[in-house]
Amino acid sequence: MRSIRSFLVEQLLFLTKKKHNVNDYLEQRRIINSSPYVLPAKLKQKYNIIKDHNLSVDTYILKSNSQSDARIVLYLPGGGYVEQPLTWHWHFLHSLTQQLSCTVYVPIYPKAPNYQYMDAIESVLSIYKYLLEIGKPENIVIMGDSAGGGLSLAFAQYLLEQGLPQPRDIILLSPWLDITLSNPEVLAMINKEPLLNWELLVESGERYSGETPQSHYLVSPIYGDIKNLGKISLFIGTHEFFLPDARKFKEKAIQHAVDINYYEYPKMNHVFPVFPIPEAKKALKQIIAIMS
Repeated sequence: MRSIRSFLVEQLLFLTKKKHNVNDYLEQRRIINSSPYVLPAKLKQKYNIIKDHNLSVDTYILKSNSQSDARIVLYLPGGGYVEQPLTWHWHFLHSLTQQLSCTVYVPIYPKAPNYQYMDAIESVLSIYKYLLEIGKPENIVIMGDSAGGGLSLAFAQYLLEQGLPQPRDIILLSPWLDITLSNPEVLAMINKEPLLNWELLVESGERYSGETPQSHYLVSPIYGDIKNLGKISLFIGTHEFFLPDARKFKEKAIQHAVDINYYEYPKMNHVFPVFPIPEAKKALKQIIAIMS
């Protein structure tokens, strides 16, 4: 049975869900994304977040209190490929570092509509190569939520294509696996989805992919190779657009004899592990167990 708090949070999401004029909104994002992302000072102080000025891509770092553990998390925040990190990203990552000895790197990868998928892939690659210099692949985890989850899987597939070492784990939180959202079961979810705007997602996906076919694995990683990647773990709720493709991905893994950790939470909303609900605490414990 779902918690009362998760029900109340979901109702609040429905009440506050915004209906955007898609073109106006993306033009607003174009203007905002033309300027560098600035981490709010309050969050920087509260969570002791530092910025590494020596890296080629703006990258923020969160560390646990323990300096003895070599585990590294490369975290790719979601936001429909158009949004910069939100407050709850930093809260979630702080909670992770408080419960697990690790260092989290958060690159501010280029966003649409100003940039496209290869800009994002190449920026993440530069940080990943740096992490390979300071750590071992078996100590690295790539994690992302929503669009950042899609990018995480696509990036791992790109590493495979390039012959570069895989991370130990790939942890996907409500990943956007098929940028087209063409699965007919997706629209059937529209009355259950309290957070995401279907029209905005479709248009954002088109801006992100550019002239590249949207079935290309670097924008829709559900169509890419899933063998010989790091161990995949996927968290999804049953009240979100991305559920049908998550289930489709699970079936693909079974067909290809790829072992994954698949966690489907009944009645949970998009990226539920970051919300202040009991189910999120359970999911965080599972994430920590995977990484331990």
